[in-house]
Amino acid sequence: MRHHPRPPPRLWPIILATLAGTAILLGLGIWQVQRLHWKEGLLAELAQKAKSEPVDLATAEAVYRAGNAEFLKVRFRATYKHDAGMKMISTYEGGQGWTIITPAASSDGFAVIVDRGRLPGQRLEHFDKPPGEVELTGVVRVYNHGQAYFDPDNDPKANNWYWWDVPAMLAAAQMPAGLKPLPFVVQLLPGTVVAEFPQPPEPRANLANHHLGYAITWFGLAITLLAVAGVYIRTLRNADESQPLPPI
Repeated sequence: MRHHPRPPPRLWPIILATLAGTAILLGLGIWQVQRLHWKEGLLAELAQKAKSEPVDLATAEAVYRAGNAEFLKVRFRATYKHDAGMKMISTYEGGQGWTIITPAASSDGFAVIVDRGRLPGQRLEHFDKPPGEVELTGVVRVYNHGQAYFDPDNDPKANNWYWWDVPAMLAAAQMPAGLKPLPFVVQLLPGTVVAEFPQPPEPRANLANHHLGYAITWFGLAITLLAVAGVYIRTLRNADESQPLPPI
């Protein structure tokens, strides 16, 4: 009986799919490497700003308008408006605490929201409220991400704040007319206040930097895909060569 040659297995769809998948995975890995370099540069820039000499609020506002004021160090003289003080639920040394937020009128004509630091829950009604004009040193914090998905609504009337809303805080503060409102928060620096509470924490960028791990994952998946596809193709070829040809 005559035998027709068995057609070889169709390998080209597998090869094309493997190449396409590998290209996508490598592209994602390269993108994460680029993000890693960007994030490292941003963190280095923020660290450098925190170590730089402080500027006044007018300079800080100009830098903010240029889009790059986060963690810029500032120093200015201002008078707190304690009757408009605010509290935001927070933590203190692992327990329940509060962040104390006080509007201030600067001597050069700005209305600014000041993050004075944290205190334990039981000290909410007993903390320092310096009278008169004081010198403040802090860093600019730009909170423009708005309300997170699980954040409750702020309640200015009850003075319950859960997330940073600078325009609403300025409106609730009812600052004197003629002051220019600043769209950012000044977070005081540790060591710049003598009071026991509130205590300013060390400013942190809170920028997650997991891009190296992501890049390794994508590159590893690309290598795995090539290895699995290579084994599968070899298995198909060996199986085709070992099977007898059907009779005609």
